[in-house]
Amino acid sequence: MNETRNPYEVLGVAKTATAEEIRRAYKKLARKHHPDVNPGNADAERRFKEISAAHDVLGDAEKRAAYDEFGEEALRSGFDPEQARAYRQWQANRSAGGVPFSGEQIDFDLGDLFGGMGFGGFDTGPTTRRRAPAGHDVHAVAELDLQQAIRGSEVRIAVPTETPCGSCHGSGRAPGSQTSRCTTCGGTGRRRVSQGPLNMVTACEACEGRGERFAPCPACQGAGQVTATEQVDVRIPPGADDGSTLRISGKGAGGADRGDLVIETRIKPHPVLRRSGLDLTMTLPVTLAEAYEGGKVQVPTFEGPVALTIPPRSQTGQKLRLRGRGVKRGGKQGDLLVELEVRLPERNDPELARALRRAERDYDHPVRAELKL
Repeated sequence: MNETRNPYEVLGVAKTATAEEIRRAYKKLARKHHPDVNPGNADAERRFKEISAAHDVLGDAEKRAAYDEFGEEALRSGFDPEQARAYRQWQANRSAGGVPFSGEQIDFDLGDLFGGMGFGGFDTGPTTRRRAPAGHDVHAVAELDLQQAIRGSEVRIAVPTETPCGSCHGSGRAPGSQTSRCTTCGGTGRRRVSQGPLNMVTACEACEGRGERFAPCPACQGAGQVTATEQVDVRIPPGADDGSTLRISGKGAGGADRGDLVIETRIKPHPVLRRSGLDLTMTLPVTLAEAYEGGKVQVPTFEGPVALTIPPRSQTGQKLRLRGRGVKRGGKQGDLLVELEVRLPERNDPELARALRRAERDYDHPVRAELKL
């Protein structure tokens, strides 16, 4: 799994769920988020991969048991439950004073054990240069107006990257500096640590795994890498909502092993339209005559004006629906809801006032008869 999310939470099941309950939950979520059902929806594709990865763990009895015992460490490549149990037992015994120990005190955790150390054999090959920093995800916010979100838009994101230092060409050495073999590791770049049931290999701290010592490059402080900025152009697909996320693989921070670029969209409020899911809502002012007699009026949309029929005797707050005029995302299309607002003339007209007083005789019942507390 790319992100360390609890597979039980991903599938929405309890830790006590049966294998059949897990299977049913997976099938339900997989149908909902399958890419074929949500074409072009990057968020649905990400969720589908997450759901599949969670089922890969919980759908296998051995993997599920390992996860229940060791948590996220059990999801790492090459994880050996027997080795982990032996190491934990040895650590417990050593902490209790049951294992004699001499020499340098070295502590490890399970993250160290399965994050780069070797087991069994002893690799004597030194590392020629400092390892580039591990890649990580970069999170950015793309602010769009409503029309850009509905139609889709291109945004440019500045992403920090690690590139080889131009001064030392990635070696980490100061140009012209002399090198000497590391006396701590004998030039191997490695240290072997054998304690308890484990035989582990780790990089030499003195030479940082290079096997040799030299003056660090002043341009990169010996890292061999410098931080640069890459401008990444990203196409936000049509139908993005406030808080939607888009993941661009391999465009995050880092060197050769780059993380992902995760973009979250923020939609600016629109002065006329309000959005709810795929539906849009608009308040449409109408005159007294249009509300009383009915008729056709023009409603503005991003695709141009659309004719709307106002029913006779319409009231303020009444909602009319223009189907298919909302937000389109994937294969789904929302509607435009038009909420009527009957507007009175602002000019003081005694004749209109007399006409409206005469019209009070035409009400079927008092307009405030329903207001009972």
